[in-house]
Amino acid sequence: MTTYPLSEPATIYKVDTSDDAVAEVLERGTLEDCADIAAGLSSDEQTAITIKMDRLGLNFGPEEIIELLRFLREETKGLSNNEIIDIKGTEP
Repeated sequence: MTTYPLSEPATIYKVDTSDDAVAEVLERGTLEDCADIAAGLSSDEQTAITIKMDRLGLNFGPEEIIELLRFLREETKGLSNNEIIDIKGTEP
């Protein structure tokens, strides 16, 4: 999966699943904000939304949203400053 900065502006749209027409704006924020909101929705609600990145012209449909959420759940946090200092302190 190609990843994009989570701090990029994005918008969640509710779509009419019968013809994929965009019905209304549900929320705006960063891609991370939108992913958090999508994660809180039921699976039925997730299949009725799309996330569009405002500046990049990219869309995350239901399948891509599920993949994005899975990626973010499995992604580990980076090292803390203290962990980096501990590692650096053990170098020869």
